[in-house]
Formats: sequence, structure tokens, C-alpha cells
Amino acid sequence: MTRDAVLAWLHARRPVPPETLRQRLERAVEQHVPPPRTTLPAYLAQVGSALLDGVVRQPKGGRELALDLLAADAFATYAFEAQAEHGGGSGHET
Repeated sequence: MTRDAVLAWLHARRPVPPETLRQRLERAVEQHVPPPRTTLPAYLAQVGSALLDGVVRQPKGGRELALDLLAADAFATYAFEAQAEHGGGSGHET
């Protein structure tokens, strides 16, 4: 799986997220290198978890962390969508 494959999968999602959120999702993918042999659902969950960890580490962060929290939620949702598309535990890679 490559970053380009992940971005292509994200761009195919409907409805399209608001532009600001879409840009944050893309930036998160650019910041997190997909580990070798990681499935798409696992990768999306890992990116969402990393974003959420960043929010949790800044308990006094305020509104500026809202976009990261929304992105973490979107990645969790997308991880479930990808899992449904690729089958549970089937080992498919994208």
C-alpha cells in the first residue's frame, strides 16, 4: 500500500468532506508512512489513533485541536468502511 493508493481511496469517498477537513486528512496521510504489508483499514485506524493521541496530549489545546479531532473521527469511520469493503480479517491489502 502506498500513500497514493490511500489518497486515491480517500478521494473516492462520498460524500466529499468539507475542504478544510479534506486538506487535514491529506496532510495526515503525508505525515504517516504506511508500514509494509499493512492493510488499508489498519493504516486508517493507525492514522486516526495518532491524531487522537496528539489531541489528548494537549488537554488545554482548545478550539485549534477541533480539526484534528474531526480528522481522527473521520479516519476511524473510514477504517470501518474499508474493513467492510475488504472483508473482515481476510488479509486483503490495498
